[in-house]
Amino acid sequence: MKNIEFLKTVAKDYRIGAITISSRFTVEAVVKNIKRDAGLVVEYGAGEGKVTKKILEKLSPEGKLAAVEINENLLAHLRKIKDERLSIIEGDVVLLSEDFGHFGFSEADVAVSGVPLSFFKPKTREKIISNTAKNLSPEGRFIVYQYSPLVLPLLKKYFHQVKVEYVVRNLPPYFVMTAEK
Repeated sequence: MKNIEFLKTVAKDYRIGAITISSRFTVEAVVKNIKRDAGLVVEYGAGEGKVTKKILEKLSPEGKLAAVEINENLLAHLRKIKDERLSIIEGDVVLLSEDFGHFGFSEADVAVSGVPLSFFKPKTREKIISNTAKNLSPEGRFIVYQYSPLVLPLLKKYFHQVKVEYVVRNLPPYFVMTAEK
C-alpha cells in the first residue's frame, strides 16, 4: 500500500489513528521486543500489514498470529498476506480484548497495539489495557506504539516493568512502549 492510498483510507475512517504508514524504524522497534520463542501473538490494529509481515518473519514455524483490524480497505491488504500462521480477525479491539478465545487460544505471549488508544474514552482505554494484561501469559509482553505516551501510566498500573523508546525516524515520531508482566 502506498502512502497516498493510505491517506485516502485515513480520510474516510476516523478510527484510523495513523497519518502515514509506519516507517521501517518503527516496525523494527516494535518487532525487536518480541521474543523469538513467542508462540502466540495478537496484533490490535494490524492496518495494511507492515508490522504483521515483520512479526511473521520473526515468529517460529509453530507460532500463531491473530491480526485484528476493523477497516475494510486495510483488511483487503491484510488478506493478501499468505501465511498459515496468520488469522485475520475483523472486529472491535475493545470486545476482542476481553477474551483471547476469539483468536483460538486462551492466552497470548505477546500483544502488539498500533490502535490509537488516545481516541478512546479513559475507561475504555483502561479496559483494553487491563483485559490485555489479564489475557497474556505470565511472561507476556504488551507492545504499544503511539504518537503520545498517554497510556504510559496505565501500562505501569497493569504491568511490572515498562520500557519506552522514542522513534524519531517516523512521521510523526512514535513512542514504542514495551510492558512486561
